[in-house]
Amino acid sequence: MLFPFLKDTHSILRWVVLLTALWALARVWVGLLKNSNWSKKDRIAGVAFTSALNLQFLIGIVLYGISPLTKAAMANFGAAMKDGMLRFYAVEHPTMMFLAVVLAQVGFSLSKRHGTDRGKFLRAAIFYTIAFVLILASIPWPFSKYARPLLPGFGG
Repeated sequence: MLFPFLKDTHSILRWVVLLTALWALARVWVGLLKNSNWSKKDRIAGVAFTSALNLQFLIGIVLYGISPLTKAAMANFGAAMKDGMLRFYAVEHPTMMFLAVVLAQVGFSLSKRHGTDRGKFLRAAIFYTIAFVLILASIPWPFSKYARPLLPGFGG
């Protein structure tokens, strides 16, 4: 009962992560390109993005521990590495998402500490963008090889 609930929550929360990422990215790239002053709204956008991403990752860790796919992969890890779907869910997806979490958090931390507004925007823009690309590449989109529906209950 816990696994389906967490999987659906993880699926829905993906949209919160993506929307907050887009908000944070828009703020930092516009701020960088317009040579703006770093504002409270820029910091809040970064907090929203990293917080949503951290929550998503925590749910992902719990899912990893209880997932039938992970359990199947761990039962015979060598064989699982030859199975694309098991490898994706047991290794590739969590690794890429972990890197995205780390990069987003590093970008947020570096932007807080930098002395100039331009430096804050530049660091956040670089790290948030890389994290966002990793997230987009790691989501099991409906059109991908290891597809999941866009929302729970729609398409599989």
